Amino acid sequence: MAFDDFSRRFGGAQVMGPRGAAVITPYYKESLEVLERCHRSCLAQEGDWPLRHVMVADGFARPEIEGWDVEHISLARGHGDNGNTPRCIGAISAINQGYWPILFLDADNWFHPWHISAVVTLRHRHPSADVLAMGRECALPDGTLIPGLPEEDLGLRHVDTSSYVFYPSAFRVLPLWGMMPPYLGPICDRFIRQAIDDYGLVMAGTHQPSVVFTAHYSWGYQALGRPVPEDVHDIDWGRLRAQFDPGDVYRRTGLHLALTTPASASGAAGTVHQGSSLSGPRLSPIAEQS
Repeated sequence: MAFDDFSRRFGGAQVMGPRGAAVITPYYKESLEVLERCHRSCLAQEGDWPLRHVMVADGFARPEIEGWDVEHISLARGHGDNGNTPRCIGAISAINQGYWPILFLDADNWFHPWHISAVVTLRHRHPSADVLAMGRECALPDGTLIPGLPEEDLGLRHVDTSSYVFYPSAFRVLPLWGMMPPYLGPICDRFIRQAIDDYGLVMAGTHQPSVVFTAHYSWGYQALGRPVPEDVHDIDWGRLRAQFDPGDVYRRTGLHLALTTPASASGAAGTVHQGSSLSGPRLSPIAEQS
C-alpha cells in the first residue's frame, strides 16, 4: 500500500509508516511464560494497525520463539548492559526495514490492548511531536497493581523505556542505547530522556496508562506494605556514581552530562510514594552545574 493511500485510510495523519510500527523487546534469561505474556500483549492490540514484534536474544536465545509471529534476532553472547545492545540492534534493524514509529517493550512488561490506539490518538493530538511518552502503571512481579502513577512520570521528568515511541525525526537518539557506557544500563531511560532534551526534540505525553511496568524494586513492595524480597533490582547509586565518567560519556555519545542528586533526595537509596525513584541521582547537562 502506498503511503498516501495508507495515510488517507487512517485519517490523513502520519501516525505510522506503510509497513507499520515495530516493537523492540530485548530478552536475556526470562521465563518462557514471561516472554509469552509480553508477546501476547503485542498480538492483542485493538484496531487495524500493523505492528511487528522484534525480539532480540542477548546471548540466550529461546528456540521456542522461532515458531512465534515475531522477528527473532539472536546475539551470540550477553552484553551486561541491561538490554541496551540488543535494544539498539533491534531498533536499527527495524528502521532499515521501513518500520516506524519504533516502540520498546521490556520482556517483563506488557501493553494493554489499547496501547497502539492510544499512540495513534496522541499522535493525532500532537502531529509535530518527535517522541511520545505513553502512560504506565506499575505492578509487582505477581501482577498486583501499585496504586497511583509515578510522580516523576506525571511531569515527564522520567519516561520508562517501555513507554517511549520514536518517530523518524527522533531516530538519531536510538543508537545512543548501544553507545552509552554499559554501567549506565540501569538508568538508560534517564540517559535517553536527557538526550531528547539536548537534541531539542519535541515530546508529547499522556497520563492514561497503556503500559504495565513490572516494579521489582523495594519501593514497589513498600508502596503496598509488603516485605521486600532479597532479589529486588534496586540500583546501586553509590557504585554508579563511582563509575560515572563524564569524559567517557562524551567520547561515546557526544553528550556533556553530569550525575547529580535532587535536593529532595533523602539519601542515595531514598524513595517517595507512588513508585517514583526521583530521589536517586539524575543526569543533567554539565552546563547547568556551577
